[in-house]
Amino acid sequence: MGFFSKLFGHNAGNEAKMREAIRSEISIPEAIDVHMRWKGRLQSYVDGTSKEQLDPMVICRDDQCDLGKWILGPALQYFHDDEGFEKLRSDHANFHFVAGSVVMKVKDNDLAASEALLNNEYARASRDVIQDLTELNKLLRQEE
Repeated sequence: MGFFSKLFGHNAGNEAKMREAIRSEISIPEAIDVHMRWKGRLQSYVDGTSKEQLDPMVICRDDQCDLGKWILGPALQYFHDDEGFEKLRSDHANFHFVAGSVVMKVKDNDLAASEALLNNEYARASRDVIQDLTELNKLLRQEE
């Protein structure tokens, strides 16, 4: 089965309605942009140049951002039991866990560990979420 295969590839009439409903609920390109900007926010925090007070206990939660609220809410009606969606949900949760871990390492004054997390685990987690969202966005933009 392909990515998000249970939603797409069955009833062509319903596909258009589902795509439209999803696009009305969330902007995938905006979600991609928001998640991409986290790299800069975290780098500034690690460098000590951020003016933000980041709370690792909030950042580590995958239900606080718009994408997370959508994944854990309305998206379930379209994608329950879909492998691609489960990958997105897992990757998104990991993204937030690692981002929170970066902030926690800074708060613990372990800058070497925070920099290593940012450049390794966080970079992979971010890439995974961006790839998942890009794949979903392609499917949402396909012409029927």
